Amino acid sequence: MTTDDDYIEFEFKLSGAAYDIRIQFKEMYSYSLNYLVNYLNKNCDLLITFKNVDNRTISLNPFYDITFQGGTHRALMLLGFYDTKIGYEFEEGIESEVPNLPILDFANKFYLVSLQGQAVHSSLGNQEYTPSVIANIDSMYVDNEPLIVNYDTAKPIKIKCNTDSLKYLEMRLVDFMYQPVMLKSPLFITLKIKPTNDNDAKSITSK
Repeated sequence: MTTDDDYIEFEFKLSGAAYDIRIQFKEMYSYSLNYLVNYLNKNCDLLITFKNVDNRTISLNPFYDITFQGGTHRALMLLGFYDTKIGYEFEEGIESEVPNLPILDFANKFYLVSLQGQAVHSSLGNQEYTPSVIANIDSMYVDNEPLIVNYDTAKPIKIKCNTDSLKYLEMRLVDFMYQPVMLKSPLFITLKIKPTNDNDAKSITSK
């Protein structure tokens, strides 16, 4: 869920000078909301008080007026800031909930994307994406359990492509915002390839 490179950052001003509040994360494979809130409170230099709200979301109460200054994708997703603009304000002494629900389980939504998939046009916030989706993965994410998807038992995913394209076959597992998921275990993919009689170049598209 997070690595040593992940962080979230706020800013406050005192006597005309700007100061950063940077919360650095560590390598973690899973989080509970209580653990996350306790971790935030221990690493914000007592400048913000975080609270677990009904085990559903997080609130924060800053010691000064603070503004959101960004962070890494995984940290923003975890805390519920993944759709928040830089400069979002929180007022001193006022308890406010984070802008979105924290996501501790990747929202149980993954995609496999590849050079051979069908381009899908999506808008997330103010960002436009056109990923080449080769597979939809809606399976429940369970900590310490393998994620297994068998498309033979469901509607199979069929893609037509030129033979030369197989030389450049490359797939990536991404989350619901099309951002790469960091894998600590191998990702095994089984492909079934068979020839097609359709030689029309216009038909060599994803289906």
